[in-house]
Amino acid sequence: MTALDWAAVRSRYDGGRAVRPLVGSSTLQVEVAGDALAVTQRLWRSEVTRSELQVALDLLGHREVGAVAFSEELRRYYSGGPQVQPTCSRTPNLCAVVLVDLGLLG
Repeated sequence: MTALDWAAVRSRYDGGRAVRPLVGSSTLQVEVAGDALAVTQRLWRSEVTRSELQVALDLLGHREVGAVAFSEELRRYYSGGPQVQPTCSRTPNLCAVVLVDLGLLG
């Protein structure tokens, strides 16, 4: 298990940072929002929490996997694992986007 360096994450996104989505061309804006990151696209805003990023990092481990494939794996985890989220959620995609931007996911 790798611990998320939350101080480094906060430092990277403090003041906002433009990042690429997993697919498509619309730019996402990521900024610190308390104990979470706020991700904004021109039509929506969502948050990914520190604990959700840690869950994603734990699930990723030290494997080499593509971002979209990992996002789908994380979606399966949340739909049937110990932290079931029965509603539609952007959490898997946003976690993957952030992990890619941090250089932790290919």
